[in-house]
Amino acid sequence: MRRLTVHIGAPKTGSTYLQRLLYENREQLLREQGVLYPDVNLRGFGHHDLAFLIGGGYPDWAISQQKSLSTLAAELRTAVAGHCGDIILSSEDFYLFPQPEELRRLLHECGALDGREPRILVYIRRQDDAHESWYNQTVKAQGATHSLEESIEKDFRLWDYSAQLEQWAATFGRGAVCVRRFESAAFAGGTLRSDFLQHAGVVDTGLTPPPDEINVSLNRDLLEFQRSLNRLPLRTVQKRRFHRELMELSRHSAGQGIFDETPLLGSERRRAIMSSYRESNEQLSLTWFSGKPTFSDPDGQPETPATAGSGLTAGKLLRILTWLMLRR
Repeated sequence: MRRLTVHIGAPKTGSTYLQRLLYENREQLLREQGVLYPDVNLRGFGHHDLAFLIGGGYPDWAISQQKSLSTLAAELRTAVAGHCGDIILSSEDFYLFPQPEELRRLLHECGALDGREPRILVYIRRQDDAHESWYNQTVKAQGATHSLEESIEKDFRLWDYSAQLEQWAATFGRGAVCVRRFESAAFAGGTLRSDFLQHAGVVDTGLTPPPDEINVSLNRDLLEFQRSLNRLPLRTVQKRRFHRELMELSRHSAGQGIFDETPLLGSERRRAIMSSYRESNEQLSLTWFSGKPTFSDPDGQPETPATAGSGLTAGKLLRILTWLMLRR
């Protein structure tokens, strides 16, 4: 039977990479495999506007556009009309702002579910890693000024996968939800790319690969620099003015000892975070993984103290400002 795959993230599980893979190969996928990655106001390679508007509107950190949900629905209806093959939609914002019932209703009304079996494809990341990466994202791209601990407290339920996935199972059926672990040892074929394509029903026949690193995390010092910018009385879009240059600097300087690259979370804090999700993860294991352990054990990793290093010194600040001036 034909399939409609909705890739919902979760955030910080390589979604941007996968969306760019689909976007840059969309003509080949349609021509050779009959797989449609519809151009429904694609932004940053994904269907984020659709996810935002189904979720009730744009968050303050997103740049809104003028098209209404009804207009996007009409675009989707036009895109799938007469299409006889599989369809893939992708946005981590479907997970971030979940409205599975509204999404199913829209997909049905647009004809995307006609003769197609729905599949909700989601990747889950160990919660300590997810919190650390999500904090980086909120400061880097959403204008946040909070501390890591404030971020963990605020978004604790975001990574309660057992509760989050129940919403999707209740709407689409448990068998329609495909839960994959965001760990290299769990990837079919050994890579996120191969795992995703296999579970999305796509054959990897000479697809053009996107860059390996698209949404690079900022190191400690660059993150603190961005957090300082975020305290200025500016709109979020203005706060993000340098975020691509800062990602490039973080990538180019990695391993050179110029900036502090110490992990934000030490081993003790990681164990405490995972302990706080123990009950949820046990339920997750029983429901989706036949009782097998869901994530690797943080106790099996090397001890890493959370030390702040020298902080954002005048010398580091000069390097950052020089980089931004030269890149501009």
